[in-house]
Amino acid sequence: MKNNKSIILGIALIIIVCIITVGCGFYNLLDAKDFKEHFGALGYTISDSETPKYEADTYLVATKEDVPYKIEYYEFEDELAAKKVYKKYFDSISDYITTDSKNKETTGAVLSKTVAVSDNEYIIISRVKNTLIFIASTKDYKSEIDNLLEDIKY
Repeated sequence: MKNNKSIILGIALIIIVCIITVGCGFYNLLDAKDFKEHFGALGYTISDSETPKYEADTYLVATKEDVPYKIEYYEFEDELAAKKVYKKYFDSISDYITTDSKNKETTGAVLSKTVAVSDNEYIIISRVKNTLIFIASTKDYKSEIDNLLEDIKY
């Protein structure tokens, strides 16, 4: 009986380690409907008529009158397309930054996230599977943006 408990405990431990290592369960794949509902409930105006910087299956923009940034949401056919656009945004960070920036990139099996902080700007590029969120703002809104992304696990 003790032998069976040890085996079950060992298997459970292996599964937990695999989940933590791969990053499963620590992200939230937000589809277009969820994006609209979540940010609409927070008072943002959601637009699907703006022209995206990069080609995507779905492109939505959330804006609010009292904040100087917009939340750009991309949804792609597959994860490879999302990775390519993530890389394009990453390579063009200098287009959004006026001074040198400190960039922190986090990558995992299903996600990639870059946070770029300069003297004035605060930029987030966050990809989960086949979706991507891009926000270019000022450092004044850092905590608000971090809270928004933490709520949706991006």
